[in-house]
Amino acid sequence: MSPLTESALSWHTKAMIQPPTQDERLTIQEMATRSGFSEHTLRYYERIGLIAPIDRDTSSKHRRYSGEVIDIIESLACLRKTGFSIKDMRTFLELLRVGDAASDRQKELFASHKRAVAEEIAHLRLRQEYLAGKVAYWDARSRGDVAAVARLRATNKQIASRLLA
Repeated sequence: MSPLTESALSWHTKAMIQPPTQDERLTIQEMATRSGFSEHTLRYYERIGLIAPIDRDTSSKHRRYSGEVIDIIESLACLRKTGFSIKDMRTFLELLRVGDAASDRQKELFASHKRAVAEEIAHLRLRQEYLAGKVAYWDARSRGDVAAVARLRATNKQIASRLLA
């Protein structure tokens, strides 16, 4: 692995994932378990060129994942779990190859996804607020609390209008 690639990947993976040893060679099943990707997804990513062709065992011809490939797949797994599309994962890898000259573009790629995740969280909180309002509404109804039912009905209508906006 080149020093530039290693340093670029290190901030992304090394702190949270045990780095592979020099001689570590994982089967596709082991790589799937380690990354969270299915075997099918790993083969697909190889087929579309997202990851380079995987070395094969000389006797069995089975894929053997090692070194930099393990790092890259673990990075892709983290990106996928944060909502990156295949296109954006490809962009990440292309910019990674460019190195520090692409730092601003990498920063914007991640900032864009950070904003999207913040929007998703805000929407989830609104959904949670709506559900909490419904629980409170039905609790008030089951208790026969007419005043609370009326108040919660109005509040829930406001929440619903924000939810549908």
